[in-house]
Amino acid sequence: MLLNRLVELAGRAGSAVPFHRDREFRWQLNLTSTGELEAGTLTPLQDPEVTGRPRGKLHPVPTMVRAFGVAANLAADDAQYVLGWADEDSKPARVAQCHAAFVELTQRWADSVHGLTDPVAQAVAAFYRDGRAQEVERSESCTAKSGVLIRVAGVPVYRSPSVAPFWAEEVARRKGSAAGQGLCLVCGRIGPLLDTLPGKVPSRLVPGATNDTALISINERVFGYDLNTQLGASPVCINCGESVTAGLVHALSPERSSTYGGQDSRLAWWTTGESGADPMAWLHEPSEEQVAALLGSVHRSRIDDTVSSEKFCALTVGGNVARVMVRDWLEMPIEQLRSNIAEWFTDHEIISTRADGPAYHGLGQFTRVSGRWLRDRNRYADPGAKGADRPDGVHRDLVRAALRKTPLPPSLLAHLVHRVRTDGRLDDARAALIRLILVRKPHPTEKPMPKLDQTNTTPAYVAGRMFATLEQIQYDVSDGRLNTTYADRFFAGAIANPRAALLNGRRDAIAWLRKLRNSEKKRGNAVRHEKELQSLYDLLDVDSDVPARTTLREQSLFLLGYHHQRAHHFAAARAARPNPTADPDTAEENS
Repeated sequence: MLLNRLVELAGRAGSAVPFHRDREFRWQLNLTSTGELEAGTLTPLQDPEVTGRPRGKLHPVPTMVRAFGVAANLAADDAQYVLGWADEDSKPARVAQCHAAFVELTQRWADSVHGLTDPVAQAVAAFYRDGRAQEVERSESCTAKSGVLIRVAGVPVYRSPSVAPFWAEEVARRKGSAAGQGLCLVCGRIGPLLDTLPGKVPSRLVPGATNDTALISINERVFGYDLNTQLGASPVCINCGESVTAGLVHALSPERSSTYGGQDSRLAWWTTGESGADPMAWLHEPSEEQVAALLGSVHRSRIDDTVSSEKFCALTVGGNVARVMVRDWLEMPIEQLRSNIAEWFTDHEIISTRADGPAYHGLGQFTRVSGRWLRDRNRYADPGAKGADRPDGVHRDLVRAALRKTPLPPSLLAHLVHRVRTDGRLDDARAALIRLILVRKPHPTEKPMPKLDQTNTTPAYVAGRMFATLEQIQYDVSDGRLNTTYADRFFAGAIANPRAALLNGRRDAIAWLRKLRNSEKKRGNAVRHEKELQSLYDLLDVDSDVPARTTLREQSLFLLGYHHQRAHHFAAARAARPNPTADPDTAEENS
């Protein structure tokens, strides 16, 4: 089904000439209409005013992938093919073979039924037949592998009407299967089959690839089904083979694909209908209004029981040298996708510690917060940076969970808790991601709430609330003028061993509350903190109920309780201020 959808996508994209591909050219060989040289040297196509590496011009020329050996392309190619120029480290015999192959291909084009009546084909063939290629003077900056575009009478040769049909026949001759004709598994028609796909995907579109890549490449029997090599077990006709690669390149274009620096995959998506909807926009940069509208529309569609034939397709790929690895392939009704995305937002909704903070977060934000926090720069490590400590497949795992409504790997929760302990930072996005992992955990005993849950008496959750309350008491006593806070001293250790931190905090709280009571201005705060702290201590006995060593789930609940309580404190402080929208003068976020 993947190959069928790629062929359909290529057909909808349209306009591309079969078996042609954009290639960069830095040099141009200008010929007259009779095959004479217009000038004795090549014309440079790169802009001389551009600093750094010179860039040439892109042209959609006839191109066939050559993994190894000698294989000439038509109308434009490397200088070693077009003019037989070698570098110091080149093998002269091989360069001579390359040039001979290009000349032979050009002559066959001129002698074909397509080229016999084409003056452009005759002019290029005459240029080589008369030995004029030897008259071209070489520029020092033109290497053997520099791209050279041929023009006749000012028009690129590849635009000649005889080029496309001749090149299609040439591709069929080179790439055609030894079995000849057969049933194509993509289109279901009888036609000439391929041994290998004629095109490749640029390596820049496939994370992890070091060369241009092929979607199907079986060059050893051990890799193929029933020990078949090439496309023996996957019969694909010539037209479908070209469309598969064209569709994949179109799908991986930046407009409808995304990747994250340092990650091992790229996600591409499209819909089979003509609505032009982009469901992934919700996941990348969600807003409160968008999510509310989505949740409402999903609810209405369930009531109306509407059905659409439009399908959503998502393809996740990575690279290994010159092969495309399909890491995930998804096709589902658009209504199911909307429902899954709605549940994604419901499952990670979290109360914010800020007045205008978001309750929902995008895939990019979740990927970013899984990395290391740079305290000295007040931001997360850049994507792909050394020491960022971001799991290679976290973006792919998040995408799969959002689209398929599946759990996230337990290893991500362990990594995230470790990063919180090491960085000393728990912000809204990290808290939301922790809640998402717990909610999506298989067979959860209970689902954590998005905001403060006063009915949750789980010791780890209550311990997190206690820690946040003790932190707030100390901050109120000192008016925030502290070199080292209670959280600075105990936060990292309290996640794994909350009992020790809470016992120390309980002793310190006696002195903190005494100072508050002695201040007439802060006496009301002392009463409020005492009641709040006492209500928490009534829920459990620190000496017996709070664990000295916590499990991963208990550590996660501690962090959620801590985040919920802090957000509750901040909201209460904002409400008590004359201007409720202003940020409260409370403890700075260690998140």
